Amino acid sequence: MSKYLEFMLSETNVEPFGLPDGVVFLYGDELIKLEEKEKLLSSLFEKNGFAKVVPPVFEFYETFEKGGGVEVARRSFSFKDKDGRLLSLRFDMTTPIARMISVKYTNRDMPLRLYYCGNVFREQPFHKGKKRQIRQAGIEVIGSNSIETDIEVIELFCHAISLLSKEYIVVVGDVRIYKKLLSLIDLDEHKLLALETIFNKKDITSLEILMEDINCDQKIKKAFQILLESTGSIEYIKEKLKKINLNGEISRVIEEFFMFFERIDKKLKDKIIVDFALLKDFSYYSSLIFEGYVKGSGYPVGGGGRYDDLFKKFERDYPAIGFAIQID
Repeated sequence: MSKYLEFMLSETNVEPFGLPDGVVFLYGDELIKLEEKEKLLSSLFEKNGFAKVVPPVFEFYETFEKGGGVEVARRSFSFKDKDGRLLSLRFDMTTPIARMISVKYTNRDMPLRLYYCGNVFREQPFHKGKKRQIRQAGIEVIGSNSIETDIEVIELFCHAISLLSKEYIVVVGDVRIYKKLLSLIDLDEHKLLALETIFNKKDITSLEILMEDINCDQKIKKAFQILLESTGSIEYIKEKLKKINLNGEISRVIEEFFMFFERIDKKLKDKIIVDFALLKDFSYYSSLIFEGYVKGSGYPVGGGGRYDDLFKKFERDYPAIGFAIQID
């Protein structure tokens, strides 16, 4: 081994002929288990009227930048082809599907019911031990904005997770209140990212410090604090949210959510909790969002939500909702 190679390996802690962080080589029992999960979920989706699609493994960088936002694009694995065009491995499945439907399938009867199984690729912090190649199975319902569709998708999400683990919980929220509060203040990119991090960590102390540095009405600052603390039982959250008294639009969103929750709670009692501080990595989510956890997992094994504005970025106007579950 050359001295240069020895130096490079010592600096990066990479063994000769080893794998990059965040990827695995599957064979034997591990591969069999993965394929069994995939077959179970594929069968479930097909029984519920979903047709399989296979998006390209890579697309133009701007597709993911347009769909998921700048931060998503930055975390994608990107490279240039021989013609100098910037490409990215697919960061998620939803964005390529939205682009594909917008360009090639505009004359199909709606709603479209699609499912997929495949790998997505994401740059992740090494120290967190997260995978960078992730096997997902998921669905998209495109062209319906009814509450019945939302309920169906949540129920299917719960059913899908239950095939992987009987001990699970689903966290449900709505990003409209957070986005409405954001529209009432002026934040630069740094403070916006800090606020998102605070909500993801449920860090009330850091929120108080950040709000001291933001010039806005005290009622808005208090509303952010209430929203961050709005996690738990529906009764507790109703009492918390009564204290947010800013405008009629926020009240309408809260009322709509509780009507939706009452309907799913009847069928999925003890499996659903509410978290109005729940945010997700993708900027395209427009209202309902959710994540699923199984016993022993410190990270969500899946999630999704409604993304009614995503297709507008590809010059179409289709409401849509979907979810993805990590199966590896």
